[in-house]
Amino acid sequence: MATPQTSTRKSRGRGNGRDKKSAAAVAAKHDLYAAQEAAETFVSAVKSSANHFTEHLGRAVGDKVVKAQHGAETVADKAANARDKIQDTIRERPLMSVGAAGGAGVLLALLARR
Repeated sequence: MATPQTSTRKSRGRGNGRDKKSAAAVAAKHDLYAAQEAAETFVSAVKSSANHFTEHLGRAVGDKVVKAQHGAETVADKAANARDKIQDTIRERPLMSVGAAGGAGVLLALLARR
């Protein structure tokens, strides 16, 4: 009769170990699911933040592009006006224009020597 009690005790001990392992596995599985949910929440928050950042950046860049286009148009208009004024001056006073161009050439030549 000693044999059945010993085997019963061993099976209880084994069962208890299995129960602990099973409980640990269930707890680990639960922790894994909790970590997965936390990771999904984090990824969702990062995506949302990235979308908001992209929207704000797009608006800011769009505003800067519009301002740059207006600035380029203004500079182009001023350059066209200056060109027209110079052309008118050359037509009205061709000798003065040739003299001014020659003087500028001499000045640049002297500066280039040094």
